[in-house]
Amino acid sequence: MFNRLLKKAHLRFRSCQSQVLSSEVNAKLETRDSKLFLGFHIAVLSVLCGLLFFPRLGSIPFFDKGEPREALVVQAIVRSGEWLFPLRNEAEIPSKPPLFHWFGALTSLLLGRMSEATVRFPSAFFATLGVLVVYMLGRRIYDSRTALLGGLILATSLAYQSQAVVARVDMTLTFFMTLSLALFYLLFQGSLAGPFWYYSFYLLLGIGVLAKGPVSLVIPGMVICLFLGLRKRWDFLARLCSHKGVILTLLIGFSWYGMALIRGGEDFFGRQVMHENIARFFVYGEGGTGHQKPVYHYFPYLFLLGLPWTLFLPFVVIDWFRAKSFAEEGSLFLILWVLVTFVLFSLSAGKRAIYLLPLYPSLALLTARWFAANTETGKLGAVGLRLIGGVCLVASVVVGTVLIGVIRGEGLGSADSIASVLRPKDQAGFYLVRNVLEQGGWLFVSVMAVVVFLWLLAGWHLFRLSISAVPMKLFFLSVLTWLLAQWSFVPAMAEARSYRSFMGEVSRRMVPGSQLYLYPGAFDKSSLVFYHGGPIPVLEENPEALAKKLRSSDDCVIMGEEEWRRIQTMDRSLPSPQLKSAGSGPDGDAPLVVIRGVKSGEPHS
Repeated sequence: MFNRLLKKAHLRFRSCQSQVLSSEVNAKLETRDSKLFLGFHIAVLSVLCGLLFFPRLGSIPFFDKGEPREALVVQAIVRSGEWLFPLRNEAEIPSKPPLFHWFGALTSLLLGRMSEATVRFPSAFFATLGVLVVYMLGRRIYDSRTALLGGLILATSLAYQSQAVVARVDMTLTFFMTLSLALFYLLFQGSLAGPFWYYSFYLLLGIGVLAKGPVSLVIPGMVICLFLGLRKRWDFLARLCSHKGVILTLLIGFSWYGMALIRGGEDFFGRQVMHENIARFFVYGEGGTGHQKPVYHYFPYLFLLGLPWTLFLPFVVIDWFRAKSFAEEGSLFLILWVLVTFVLFSLSAGKRAIYLLPLYPSLALLTARWFAANTETGKLGAVGLRLIGGVCLVASVVVGTVLIGVIRGEGLGSADSIASVLRPKDQAGFYLVRNVLEQGGWLFVSVMAVVVFLWLLAGWHLFRLSISAVPMKLFFLSVLTWLLAQWSFVPAMAEARSYRSFMGEVSRRMVPGSQLYLYPGAFDKSSLVFYHGGPIPVLEENPEALAKKLRSSDDCVIMGEEEWRRIQTMDRSLPSPQLKSAGSGPDGDAPLVVIRGVKSGEPHS
């Protein structure tokens, strides 16, 4: 009997040993698979961002007001070597701290040239890194599948795509805020430990201040404090606030402001401290900034800038309560990230739609979680999903109708009747779209046909409540639509509005020894200065003095066509314009001319 008991104990021991070995093998296999997925997913996201963000950085000229203004700061750094306090056009104080411009200047110096591509490169670079950071954060909060979908959603959201290819500071701000918050969560969770990572967290907070000011410190600080308060982790909050790294944050973040204040004095204080921070947030009415909007201004933009994924935003928000997401640490952190950013900017007096960009990384992960976890809808949810399916079908009908018009050579059909209901500022853009459609080749038509098909498929799956089949349809739909815009519509818009080719021709026609001037007028001068390669003096003279100057020199003056016609009515003896711009400026209403003076006794060439 003792032998039988011993034999049973031995068999049980062997069984337990086998289970332990099996679990160890499974754990090793899961770790190996996780590493394989990690490398594969990072490669997929990197290739996607490379395809979406980088190919057109240098081929599309500046054609709006914002990009060339930032480019002039980069140009000032490269030309003068003044990194601490660069001035636009050697005179104007920039409206933002110089972090973005430092990266643009560094890229230009490394490549040995300055162009649209080198100035825009930081935005595309940080957008790519931001997608990877969101993926890594998603792996910690959820799982690799949800994290990958979150990265795909972020990279193909309208706001994120648009800011990844422009020379503006918003993507740089968004990246450093995203990285700071992700690093905090990993520290809180215990995935990262040790002095190095804590000091890295405070370093990133300080660097973020140099992207767009104190807002990059205020929003993460509020998110962190609310999160730790709701989790009742006062010990961790006290540890963060008393850490020596706080000194590092303040030293890096505000030392530049102190040095710039010494250099720029009252003008700098009024421009960057009062106007861009205090007045923009607190001052309504007279004395405030030029972007004052009501408190509810951002609600439609939250939806529009996140398309096509924000079609499901109501379901994502409802799921926060139904699935008790506030009880989950990771989801609570992401929800607070979205809410704090949205509420803070809604309370600000000054508002621009793109200010919401920093909330889309967290919203992308929350949307991915909803797609990954949502298996039941209920009757009300089914009705809502079918309504969205109807929207997709309507979109397919609209795009399909345009496609048929393109194939038949009719374009947008009754374009004049459509344009008549638009604002004058928007009519020029509408006709540009019509011209692109009328000139669309077989590749253009093929891509549009695929877009129609994808809208149909998405609508069909939603009517069948097959939610899991929708994300890939929306992903490819967003990618194709973005590529269609970047390779067709945006270049056409840029060609019609940019002054790049005009300034190139001006430079070729300049006589050695002559001077180029700008005459005041209602046109944007930033891109003219950038494409000229340096400052252009502005003539502060009345029309009579200008006429006298032109009759006694070979200097050239760039002015608006309307200003020239007005001056010509005063003095018919002045020479005719040598050159007229094909581009009509950011608003499509400011064609330019070049007037070359004629020395006394010399014929005008």
